[in-house]
Amino acid sequence: RLCSGGRRISFTSDRLLSDRMKTITHIVEGHPEGPTLVFIHGWPDDASLWRKQVDALGDRFRCVLLTLPNYGETHEKAGGHDFPELVERIALTVRKVSPDGPVRLVTHDWGAYLGYLLEQSHPELIDRMAALDIGGHLQPADLKTRLMIIGYQWPLILSWWVGGVLPPLGKAMTRAVAKTVRVPRRQLQTIHSRYNYLYFYLWRAMVLPWHRKKLLANYQPRCPVLYLYGERKPLMFHSDKWLRLVDESGGRSRGIDGAGHWLMESHSDTVNQELLDWFDGQDHA
Repeated sequence: RLCSGGRRISFTSDRLLSDRMKTITHIVEGHPEGPTLVFIHGWPDDASLWRKQVDALGDRFRCVLLTLPNYGETHEKAGGHDFPELVERIALTVRKVSPDGPVRLVTHDWGAYLGYLLEQSHPELIDRMAALDIGGHLQPADLKTRLMIIGYQWPLILSWWVGGVLPPLGKAMTRAVAKTVRVPRRQLQTIHSRYNYLYFYLWRAMVLPWHRKKLLANYQPRCPVLYLYGERKPLMFHSDKWLRLVDESGGRSRGIDGAGHWLMESHSDTVNQELLDWFDGQDHA
């Protein structure tokens, strides 16, 4: 137990068939008969990221906690998985854990990005969502912001590549980047370079036009969205446009004073209350 401690994307490549047929590694906690919440973490985390949320919500909700491929203890596939594979596998997992109806998503970091892709391509699976600290639209305001993003993402891609050849060196390089961006101590203890693969697939798709359709584009949520973000960060991972889209979805956004990127850990009481307020009363959905 963890407690206390707009377009439809088509995937037709035969190479993806075996991966698309696998569910994502997941565990189920909380109330076995409660409404289903599906939690998706990001870099460099695993299902244990949400332990404080399971403590707070588990009495009312059935909590399904995913661990993305190549994260945690499982080295599933050299090179990791591109976005289409992950989205289809998450969709398969959601259908398995909730065959009778849509679920509610709780996401963070890459999990938020994947959640948006999932809702865009499979809107029937999602009733509503809460996304933490990564918006569905990001337009860096200036050159300094762009350079800051490149300044940590490109070293993570290099660390991932090096780790494929020399895992100890790749791990050390990833750990150095993680310290720079203030990854919490708990995650630093278990970090691996194999976690970094989504940065590679992101930048490959941005550089090579024939891969660009795999990325999130022109996204407008079709379900209500609660968007929570930390205000104590050197840069924000959302735009003003995203905040307007959240309002238009029938949702709301809130910046949490004093919180950084891992707000579900540092400000768990505030985040948990927001989640309870957001999902409470939705049992009929």
